[in-house]
Amino acid sequence: MKRILFFAFLITFLVSFAILEMQHSDEEIIKERLLEMGYPEKGYVIYNGTIRYSDGSFVILGTPPKECPISAYDAYKKAQDYLQRKEEEYGLSKYNYHLRIDVEDLQEFEENGNYYWAFKLYFGKGSSKGDWMGYILVDRATGYVKMKGLFGG
Repeated sequence: MKRILFFAFLITFLVSFAILEMQHSDEEIIKERLLEMGYPEKGYVIYNGTIRYSDGSFVILGTPPKECPISAYDAYKKAQDYLQRKEEEYGLSKYNYHLRIDVEDLQEFEENGNYYWAFKLYFGKGSSKGDWMGYILVDRATGYVKMKGLFGG
């Protein structure tokens, strides 16, 4: 009987530890994505005339230099705040609808010489992830947030 209790406790402990170990915070996921995109783990690196910092901000060396100080962490926070305001503006919560972004969808995007952080935008109901409806773009120079897709131009 003691062996059964011991092994039941051991299995429960190992399963719960494995589940907790698999969960990552948004900051850890952003850091992993930045490393995949070629940003350094700490400090900065100079690559193709661009100084890339570990938080995702960068400076393009030229005359004059172009600074993009909005980090990936700031962009994620700004995008979430923007979606919360839009949900309130559209009145989605009273119908159990939501707008969401997934931190794992973090991408870099360039358009007409402007640089953006891009997140896929999902529109769903209840606890579902939702359907892909476009992108949330955060300007890396100014922090301006806009939607591109079905909800905005």
